[in-house]
Amino acid sequence: MSQLSLQSEQTINVRVKKRKKILWSLGIALLLAAALVFFISYKVVDTLLHHPRDTNVSYELNIDKTPFEEVEFPSLKNDNTIRGSFFPANNLSGEASNKTIIVVHGYTSNRLVKGRTPKLVEHFVPKGYNVLAFDLSSQGNSDGDLITLGLNEKYDLLGAVSYLKARDHTGDSIGVIGFSMGAATSLLAASESDDIKAVIADSPFRNAGLFLREGLPFFSGLPAFPFSYTSTWMANWAFNVDLDSISPMDAVKKMQSKPVMLIHGTGDQQISYKNTEVIFESLKVNPSAEVWYPQNTEHIDAINHYPTEYFQRVDRFMDEHLGK
Repeated sequence: MSQLSLQSEQTINVRVKKRKKILWSLGIALLLAAALVFFISYKVVDTLLHHPRDTNVSYELNIDKTPFEEVEFPSLKNDNTIRGSFFPANNLSGEASNKTIIVVHGYTSNRLVKGRTPKLVEHFVPKGYNVLAFDLSSQGNSDGDLITLGLNEKYDLLGAVSYLKARDHTGDSIGVIGFSMGAATSLLAASESDDIKAVIADSPFRNAGLFLREGLPFFSGLPAFPFSYTSTWMANWAFNVDLDSISPMDAVKKMQSKPVMLIHGTGDQQISYKNTEVIFESLKVNPSAEVWYPQNTEHIDAINHYPTEYFQRVDRFMDEHLGK
């Protein structure tokens, strides 16, 4: 072999080795980048599903003015013990009321819904409605270690329904008022229970997977791509929480005659009122469905921003569908 040919072959070998080294380095870099993305996604979802509890269940409750009892019952999922407060009422004849409103709180909250439950109790108990407010699994004082954005929480609500049905006649006529994640949970449970006669959903998301993908940049500061998609995948893979299956906009399609009231403020920065527009579209053939968009109102704040109109609307709705 000539000297020139040998030098040429050596040059080619050097170039091949350099290319292999570059490709190997790129491959390692891509693997490390992918590992970092999945690790961050895991931490985001882990934080989302294991949020610290709000266990303050005493503020704004005047037990002398509105007597109540502490109650507990099993969730219909995982046998978690669910703890709550039952506020009894009398009907017009002085007997125990058979009409009960269940209050369902949202994410990072508890049975008091950050002061909204006392307002509902003070309003509805004198009108002859019992009120049951409880802590969802993994929140407040209830058992559990995983928040699932409605996937399992609907079984907590169905457990509350079963509890009321077994308690004298308090479960004869049940209505539900849910807020935020609790609103989504209420729609999911109501689509599966004939015992829930009417439901008010205040500021629900239309689908948990879509909600996370759309809201992740706002809540975490991370870019939508790729973290919005890797996070929903990680929730399913690592925690068995299929966020895309948590879909109130699909669940309500099974409620084409059940009374449903949707409430969503147009100033909501946490969950856009566009979510409720989509849900209401799924209810377009339901003659008992209605919607209210209180103007310039923030997340679940219609009860505070428009208290008179809020209670006029919910009064009419509950009186009409749970009976006077």
